[in-house]
Parts: sequence; structure tokens; C-alpha cells
Amino acid sequence: AIIVPCWNEESTIAGTIRSLLALEYPKDCLSIILVNDGSTDGTALAMEAFAHESRVLLLHKENGGKHTAINLGIEHATSAEVIGCLDADSFVDSEALLRIVARFDDEKTMAATPSIKIKDPQNPIERLQQAEFNLSAFIRYVFSALNTQYITPGPFSLFRKEVFEKIGNYKHAHNTEDMEIAMRMQSHHMKIVNAHDAYVYTYAQP
Repeated sequence: AIIVPCWNEESTIAGTIRSLLALEYPKDCLSIILVNDGSTDGTALAMEAFAHESRVLLLHKENGGKHTAINLGIEHATSAEVIGCLDADSFVDSEALLRIVARFDDEKTMAATPSIKIKDPQNPIERLQQAEFNLSAFIRYVFSALNTQYITPGPFSLFRKEVFEKIGNYKHAHNTEDMEIAMRMQSHHMKIVNAHDAYVYTYAQP
């Protein structure tokens, strides 16, 4: 199950959903849970355009923060063995899920993170951000080898369901929920690996 928490993402959410629907993965083994966290723009309408998709579940709630949106999705991912999240301004490569799920062949792996890249950098500042993301991807790969990853990024990190059953769901962490849960996993000696060949794209920040 892939959870997409959405808050005022009307300009990007459709592309995010289309990238998930285009994943090269058995259709009957993937569910997509879209959680509208009280958006005040056209996000809800953009999400409704995909209501006819059998793999898509739409949820709407009052605004409570990203962690509450993800947790609501986790509650509805009742049949999933592996649960992931994808930021609503990110896009997955068609082979990303196959490559990242393969890391769970190791029964000790409790979470896996992707390789995040900047989508279509257009100017020097965005190309600098691209270089920064490439360096971060390399560092995450090294930390994976040392079993010292301290963050499970919002764009397409995946977890075994038992992680949430053993240590609880996401917590409020002042927009660093992805770091908090990774550090909590480390404190419980749970293995986090990196799938360096599973690509996820996000837009440069102005």
C-alpha cells in the first residue's frame, strides 16, 4: 500500500497519482491510498478524478498535519504487508517499486529508502539542488551499508507493517516526522536499507 498525504497540492497531485498507476507492479498487489488533509484549494477535486480507479482509495479529513494523514492511511492499509508513502509533489520511476520491494527479500529489513532526484532542473540554482540531492543519495547509500540511516524520506520510503505494530505510527515532529520515525526504528535496532536504483523525482524548491 502506498499512502499519499495531500495538503494544497492541486498542481502536482494528478502527476503523482499517474506515476503510481504506471508502476510496473502486479495490479492486484498494490493499493494507493490518497488522504486529503483538509486542503483549501482544488486538491480534493483533482483527487476525485481518480475515484474510478479500483486500486485507489480516497480519504478526506480535517487538517491535522502530515503525520495524521499518513496514520489514517496506515489504518486503512489493513491487508498490506509493506506500507509506503509518497509526497504529493513527487513522481516515481516505473520500476521503482519493484526495485525497492526486492530489498525486503532479506527478512531482517524493516524499511527501505529510495534514491531521490530533482525533476527537470531548469536554472543554476535548481542544478545546484540536483547536485545536493545526488550527494545525499550517495551518503544515504553509504549509511545503508553501515546500518546507520537516520531518515526515511517522505518520497517513497517503505516499511514492513510490523514496524508500526511494534513501535507505533508516525508522530508530530515539527515537519521532521520522517527523521523521528527512522531514529525510533534505530533505537529498536530495526534495519533500514537503501535502494539506490529505485528512483523518485521531486521538484526543486524556490
